[in-house]
Amino acid sequence: MSAQQPFLLVQLSDAHVRDDDAQPERMFADAVRDVAALAPAPGAVLVSGDLTEHGLRHEYERVRELLSALAMPVHVLGGNHDEREILRASFPLPGGDGGGEDYRYTAHCGPLRLVAVDTTDPGRIEGRLGAERLAWLDARLSEERETPTVVAMHHPPLLLGIPAWDAIGLPDADRAALGEILAGHPQVRRVVAGHVHRTALGSVGGCPVFTCPSTWIQGELDFAHPDELSVVAEPPGFAVHVAVAGELTTHVQPVGEW
Repeated sequence: MSAQQPFLLVQLSDAHVRDDDAQPERMFADAVRDVAALAPAPGAVLVSGDLTEHGLRHEYERVRELLSALAMPVHVLGGNHDEREILRASFPLPGGDGGGEDYRYTAHCGPLRLVAVDTTDPGRIEGRLGAERLAWLDARLSEERETPTVVAMHHPPLLLGIPAWDAIGLPDADRAALGEILAGHPQVRRVVAGHVHRTALGSVGGCPVFTCPSTWIQGELDFAHPDELSVVAEPPGFAVHVAVAGELTTHVQPVGEW
């Protein structure tokens, strides 16, 4: 691939496919259809957590069936709605199961390296990193210091300024420690996450951080009621991270007609 040719890494997030409501599945299918229609075709797709609502095996089977329409490699992450062991059985870790209890891995996506970090805390909505996960990330980033890298996680290491959402993110200590690691690894071009069901931009350790909209419902930008988690029927969407000429640019693409 020429350095001037764009490489597309698509990010889908928070599908929440479920067996008791057809709408999330239908909307996820629409998003997959739009991804498949992109030209040039994406080189890889990342699904950044909460693939299902209840973590049931047949819900994952349906997600796999929908994603099978995509010809390119698909990489997934676990979210707080996912059941780790069923996720692992449905989407085996690339290169064998080397993540221990965590669902984490590295993968090469064209000119990019993807480092997927597990931020889930089973049974809880909020996320965590902690010393062991941070050490794992630092070690993986130290392996390829020259390769442009995307670090992916479900819970964003950002404060959105809405306490109800920030309370279910990552702890302050984890965000500070992550910032120290990222400051020492300038090859990381982007940290990408989901969880909050809306687009937000920030930075940690000087590295840009992006949160992806949901393919279903969106988190409401509501500063007037800071203690309430609220959602709104805004357009669903997905992200397209474009690597070209050594740079990485992120686009947000609405799904369907609005």
